[in-house]
Amino acid sequence: MTREQVETALRRVEQLTDQARPALDRAAGLMAQGVWTGPAAQRFAGELAAQRQALSGGCAAAVEELRALLARTPPDSPG
Repeated sequence: MTREQVETALRRVEQLTDQARPALDRAAGLMAQGVWTGPAAQRFAGELAAQRQALSGGCAAAVEELRALLARTPPDSPG
């Protein structure tokens, strides 16, 4: 991969992270407010929390890996 490709990938992953996290944060916030109750709601809330944690960890790992790759990638040659 060229440095430009790594930079593009990093920007895209950061954009997707910025879009995905708030969506799950909002859903988790609504569940915490008790908008849905009962056993099914409790199971859903548990699954949502696990998915939220997995998403956060995956996004952080992807960003970290791309930053490390960027640091190892030499500058692109001009023209």
